[in-house]
Amino acid sequence: MAASWTALPLLLCLAACQELPGEDEGGTIGYDGTVAIVMDDSINDLSDRSALAAYEGRYGVSAADCDPDNRYMTEYIEVADVGIAYRGELKTLSEIVDDTTFTFSASDQSLETIRFDGDALIRWPDDRSMRTVYRRCA
Repeated sequence: MAASWTALPLLLCLAACQELPGEDEGGTIGYDGTVAIVMDDSINDLSDRSALAAYEGRYGVSAADCDPDNRYMTEYIEVADVGIAYRGELKTLSEIVDDTTFTFSASDQSLETIRFDGDALIRWPDDRSMRTVYRRCA
């Protein structure tokens, strides 16, 4: 008889652990197949490109880069409100971080961020610590 009394708490625990809440208890079990996904379109709103448009123009590392007739010095970036052109490839605007920092995506899906500081354009592709500073061409 003593053995059955010691097993009783164990049996009660097992019974309680297997009891599922019913609808009248307010519990829900299972998955009904619906998930509400809330998208915040303002996070990556690219409709107002005026901040980037304020920096339109050509930027070069040296004065020779700013000379359109110079075929040898090609370290320059053309900035437009839709993106940047660098060495023949257009990188399109992907994110407006703030009024001076923008992220662009290339055709291979790589991302590049540039920041403007006065008349300087600071470029650092793929989060490297090396940065290149370009000056606005006259």
